[in-house]
Amino acid sequence: MKLENKFLSYFWNNFDFLIRFIYCRNAFFKKILFWKLYFSDFRKLDQKFEEMKKNTLKNRFDFEGKICLEIGPGNSYINAYNFLMNKAKKVILIDKFPRMVKSREQHKYFIQEIDYIKKKYAKENLFFFKDGKLDERYIKFISGDITNINLLEKFDFIYSFSVLEHIKKINETITALSKLLEKSGFMYHSIDLRDHYNFNKPFLFYKYSKNVWEKYLTREGTSYTNRLRYDDFINFFKKHQLRIIYQSIKKQKLDQKNLNSEFKKKKLDSLQISSLDILMRK
Repeated sequence: MKLENKFLSYFWNNFDFLIRFIYCRNAFFKKILFWKLYFSDFRKLDQKFEEMKKNTLKNRFDFEGKICLEIGPGNSYINAYNFLMNKAKKVILIDKFPRMVKSREQHKYFIQEIDYIKKKYAKENLFFFKDGKLDERYIKFISGDITNINLLEKFDFIYSFSVLEHIKKINETITALSKLLEKSGFMYHSIDLRDHYNFNKPFLFYKYSKNVWEKYLTREGTSYTNRLRYDDFINFFKKHQLRIIYQSIKKQKLDQKNLNSEFKKKKLDSLQISSLDILMRK
């Protein structure tokens, strides 16, 4: 999250150990103060989809007739709708910690996304949406871990947005994704390498050791961030024979004063990278 208020920012940055510790262990505190974190911004997701689409088209890939997989959709179907409206054959969504809960707020959000897509593509009726429900012939949501789900399909395209930085078993996950990808298929990931605690301090989490971070300040399914860096992800992708077609990185200034010794061993250039968008081919 991003803080503009100076007082809150001071409190946030100087007591971050305490706040992180309470947040990942106290459901009431999390629900009261951080409820907005659990609702996606479908307009932002849509913009990111169009950016991704532009990069895939430049590399002679389009979605027509393709079977697509998205991991970690959160509480949003917007990417699935976009794939289908770009003539994809079918979309599978998989999330280990799904947030598509049955609530009034989620239903309202669901309707807003449908209305948004209708307006975007100037369509009164959507072929994958009938009688207030999604047609599973075109869209299927699976709750579970990609590393232990048996899927019959193989995929022409695999996509994720701000997901891989939250995965604990990253090697196993990339292995599973690589196996599910068709030969010559494409994979696109947008990875946010910042500390999600406060985007005004994108590398604040560098000050903690691995033991403290894993044991006290993060929790899988709640606040987990693996803190892997650009070089780490690139090595994982290359290990699984994924050829890089396109990549875009962003950097931010790094204050090296509070680096834990474990991060001092890493290259400064890699530590300064705050985001990575990458298109790969098997």
